[in-house]
Amino acid sequence: MAGVTLKKLAELSGLSIRTVNRVLKDQGDVSPEKRALVRKLAAEYNYMPNIAARNFRLRRNNVVGVVMCDRMLCEANMQKLADLERTLTSGGYYPLLGGACDRDIRRILEEWNGIVGVVVIFNYRHSRGMLPVKDYPYTFILVDGDDDGSAECHRVTVDRESGISEVCAAFVDAGCRRLVHCGTATLRSPLVRRCAEKLRGRAEFLHIETGRSEFEDGFSAGAEIMQSGADAVFFDTDRMAAGFYRYAWEHRIRIPDDISVAGFDDDAASSVLSPPLSSVAHPVAEISAAVMALIVENPPGPETRVLSTRFVRRASIRG
Repeated sequence: MAGVTLKKLAELSGLSIRTVNRVLKDQGDVSPEKRALVRKLAAEYNYMPNIAARNFRLRRNNVVGVVMCDRMLCEANMQKLADLERTLTSGGYYPLLGGACDRDIRRILEEWNGIVGVVVIFNYRHSRGMLPVKDYPYTFILVDGDDDGSAECHRVTVDRESGISEVCAAFVDAGCRRLVHCGTATLRSPLVRRCAEKLRGRAEFLHIETGRSEFEDGFSAGAEIMQSGADAVFFDTDRMAAGFYRYAWEHRIRIPDDISVAGFDDDAASSVLSPPLSSVAHPVAEISAAVMALIVENPPGPETRVLSTRFVRRASIRG
């Protein structure tokens, strides 16, 4: 029998619903014989508690839905998910993970109805449609997602420009005068251009376009980077930077003597490359703390909390 209810267990055992409920919760003074009978029937009929009904009855919910809208769960995203899971669990909440592309959001939200009270969504992009927040009875917290001002939800945004600005300043302070940004036109390029404007006159900035931001892209861009005469290069991701390290090793290019290098994401491997890679780190712990604060405080209206990235300088930049 699938989906047996508490009421059905009471009928099968000949006991009251209250007594059966006390046994299942291990509460109250119930005889060993009755306890054994209820537990035997619950196991036999695969009884599962109705979480939605319980939450409605108690008017509380400590299950938090977490959705990552990203086809590629890179290390930075995995760090954010893992840290948020630890933070929620330590705070007495239970995270329910629903990894999905944007188009699957509505299906997930429908299936979570009555189970979760708060939904945290990472990396939502309006290019595939507006988030249907008004259609569901959840408190929404968007982390690092698009903001067109119309969605009624809390937001935790990440200021990537703060860390990139530190990278550019570190290059210039180290004596670098011909700086290259290597990556896609949309990921970091607009931010790098704004940072370059702040340092106009102190260094020349170039952009080398790549199709993606992976290891092989950093490797294949190596020849163009070196032919440009660059003395510093900033990559969209640490994965790209690692690819360039491979190119440099094969062509006997010395980092940082011949060229200073920095990446973005602060992947775990960055600190063990030779030399250790300078990188921009995401505010992983700060994101979890901000999400937790919004859940606990439950502000009456939508709130936005902005967090800064930080530059982690290592030996890949000279000076």
